[in-house]
Amino acid sequence: MLLESKSNRIDELIGERLASGRYQSREDVLIEALQSLADREQTVADLERGLADEAAGRVRDASTAFAQLRSKYQIPVKP
Repeated sequence: MLLESKSNRIDELIGERLASGRYQSREDVLIEALQSLADREQTVADLERGLADEAAGRVRDASTAFAQLRSKYQIPVKP
């Protein structure tokens, strides 16, 4: 019963996307959904890595980072 209700909800969500006219097929909706999920998972992994870097002290303040970038790429400082 629970699986059937989830399946109905999936069909409903796919139907809504198809009705919007943005997608041509169920497969298009599913491909987009899976790509969005992969993007979200990558974002979470990136954030976790950033938090781990911060916790380990592998960070610098923005003004130092920007100064280093300006120097590396020879970007003049605006007055």
